[in-house]
Amino acid sequence: MAPPIRPFPFPINIGTDICQISRIYGILCGPRRTRFINRVLAPEEVARHDARLKWPAASSKGDHRRGDGSGIRGTDLWKTAAFVAGRFAAKEAAIKAHSHRRLTFHDVVIEPRAGGRRDTLGSGPPVARIRAGAGDAEDACALVSISHDGDYATAVCVAHDEAS
Repeated sequence: MAPPIRPFPFPINIGTDICQISRIYGILCGPRRTRFINRVLAPEEVARHDARLKWPAASSKGDHRRGDGSGIRGTDLWKTAAFVAGRFAAKEAAIKAHSHRRLTFHDVVIEPRAGGRRDTLGSGPPVARIRAGAGDAEDACALVSISHDGDYATAVCVAHDEAS
């Protein structure tokens, strides 16, 4: 029989997720794009990134059925799909890191870190704002890292484990 294991000494949870950008691209090319964006992003996120989420109707035409995204990378719509895929993965990671609550996509807001450094594109490391639940006095903050590589966006969330 194995000896007992010592519990992890810090009250933190970790969540991770990966999202295929070409899958999001296909959704954004279809008739349900607005519904999908409004389901995943909270109203303040849509307002903050409104220009990024709009694209000419002509740019959504093309061979979006190619599963690997080849031939469409670099387009404005592909960049939008990569952005949305990153936000999707970050929200899923935050939901997994907060397993003690039943969070929805709108309970998690991915926003710039207050006072955080900005890169040359004007963005910086994000945080996840977890909306206050029943009995919570204020929103909570969780650390998030989003990364993109090829056809995938991945995210990790580190959060305080309030259940401990």
